[in-house]
Amino acid sequence: MRLRKLIKERKVLQSDTNWRSDDLQHRHSWIFEKTKPIRAGWIWRSVTAQGAQREYIFLTQCNPAKDEWKAWLIVKTASGQPSLVSRLEYHGSHPGLHVHAHCDRGGLEEGPMSIDGLVRTPSADASHRRVNAWRENTFWEQARRHFRIEHPQGTLL
Repeated sequence: MRLRKLIKERKVLQSDTNWRSDDLQHRHSWIFEKTKPIRAGWIWRSVTAQGAQREYIFLTQCNPAKDEWKAWLIVKTASGQPSLVSRLEYHGSHPGLHVHAHCDRGGLEEGPMSIDGLVRTPSADASHRRVNAWRENTFWEQARRHFRIEHPQGTLL
């Protein structure tokens, strides 16, 4: 699977948890083998989306008080296992919206180990330090558009 192909593929939203602050269960992430504790101001939102040939989870995790914003695109591989395709992130400690991905393995390496070891683009020392005033829904909408997650036809936003 090509990383760009996975990201650019049109994906239609199938189900949505809306924003939650309880612990993140496996069924809402696929990537974590056990329930992930959610504490200290973190909230999350998970949607399933259907592409032409693949099923995806779009997981957003935010901590507005710490200015931490993360969105992950996870694909279910042919073997039925999850694989992290890419991460879109913004950190108030070093501002600048950026992507973590690995073209050679994105969407191929299965399980929790696919989360780490991804290349950051643009690099941390690049000049892209635009400061954003994110809120849960503005970051979610930006990330949704980035990963090409569309609302079903005939639904209101």
